[in-house]
Amino acid sequence: MNSRALRIGEAAELAGVSPDTLRYYERMGVLPKIERTDSGYRWYSEAMLERIRFVRNALRFGFSLKQVTTFLQARDSGHAPCREVRAAAEEILARVDRQIDELKAARRAIRHTLAEWDQRLSRTPNGEPAHLLRALNPNRIKTECLSVRLKKGAGRTRS
Repeated sequence: MNSRALRIGEAAELAGVSPDTLRYYERMGVLPKIERTDSGYRWYSEAMLERIRFVRNALRFGFSLKQVTTFLQARDSGHAPCREVRAAAEEILARVDRQIDELKAARRAIRHTLAEWDQRLSRTPNGEPAHLLRALNPNRIKTECLSVRLKKGAGRTRS
């Protein structure tokens, strides 16, 4: 890529985000004030495009936008936030471990429920209601995040 300036739509497309996301990043301080033309159009440099990609990678890793902003502001002011980044990554790992534990417990509960439903269905004549949903134990799955996670992924296919 050459060092030409990019308009917001071009920069957004190349970075894999929307123009609104770029405006939001600027408002939140993730991006410094973007250079503008005399007519008010934002112009993004190659360095700014790399910063946007850097932010997206950090967000994918699990850092919050607030954390990334803090890290970048520290770096921009001459500080090395490496230890803070490492500590925050350790917290992300702990959160992921907790979520994995919750999901494993939810999987066990769902398997148990399916076994109970199989027994109930084997005793229920064809065409008669087995009342499976009524039989759900509200205390079996300890987290509501399971339904949120599954709904977010609904319709997606794995490759």
